Amino acid sequence: MRNPLSLNLSEQDEEYCNKMKYSVIKYFTILLCLQIFVASCNKRVNNDTTQPPQDRISIPEFGTQNTFEVACWNIEFFGNSPEHNAELQIIDVAEIIKDLNIDLFAVEEIASVAAFKALLDSLPNYDGVVATQTSPSFPLWTGIIYKKSIITISNEQILFTNDSYNFPRFPYSVYVRANQNNKAIDFTLIVLHLKAEDGNPSSQQRRKVAIQKLEQYVSDELQQGGDPDYIIAGDWNDKLEDDSTQNVFNPFLLKPQQYTFLTLPFAGSQTEYTYIPGSFKSLIDHIMVTASIEADYNIDTQIIKVDQFFSQYLAEVSDHRPVAARIPAF
Repeated sequence: MRNPLSLNLSEQDEEYCNKMKYSVIKYFTILLCLQIFVASCNKRVNNDTTQPPQDRISIPEFGTQNTFEVACWNIEFFGNSPEHNAELQIIDVAEIIKDLNIDLFAVEEIASVAAFKALLDSLPNYDGVVATQTSPSFPLWTGIIYKKSIITISNEQILFTNDSYNFPRFPYSVYVRANQNNKAIDFTLIVLHLKAEDGNPSSQQRRKVAIQKLEQYVSDELQQGGDPDYIIAGDWNDKLEDDSTQNVFNPFLLKPQQYTFLTLPFAGSQTEYTYIPGSFKSLIDHIMVTASIEADYNIDTQIIKVDQFFSQYLAEVSDHRPVAARIPAF
């Protein structure tokens, strides 16, 4: 005969074990659910469309080991645009710069110095400077972005600060020296962003006066025996092919023995334009060099059609294409 007490204990033990099993199963079920939830949350964060993956853009490399490359690029209201997301714009611009592998960019329309610094933080091989002064009525800065391993800059100047009417964005001048493969090139760079509105007679007159003053400034510098090599690059906001009676570029164009527009061969082309939107397509961004540079090198100039490689370029980056020149200096 069984002891009744021993039978009761066994039933209690069995009940206790069943409860323990249920608790363990419940615990691990809850833990598994939590892991699935966390994983799904992480997946949603990683797929957030506001944080695009890198390498969305693929543009053929322009820079080479044996050439010095300079480009001008109006990056539409960079960092503070009513039309572009600032974070996307910084990411895209950084990727474009890396892809192109150009030694020096003359940049215009910097609307946020903080965004410019954030851009440089994402470009470990580059450094950059923005002009320390701009017209108070039009706070957009010009500047440069350059490969710090081969380029040094000095003698920074802000030009025509007493004439904000004809120069609503003050020209920015720096002396550039680049060394590579035991060879060097040096020149004075002026980054330019002239008055906009092509069809406005008043705006055209302001560009005309600005270019007259700019040519006189460069001519005076050359006559004083300074460095004969100048590159003037940027958004000139006018077309080279205009009739000679009203062409704002005449102070430079009428002195071909002293100055050469590297963009002149593209003037009037239906495909080689820098300003993209709508029916206003036009070549208004230019690189001009003094004859001493043009005579020494066989320069290859191209309009970089980024919008043909990156469909979101106009929506996310800029309404201007860059212009780039490749100088066989190394």
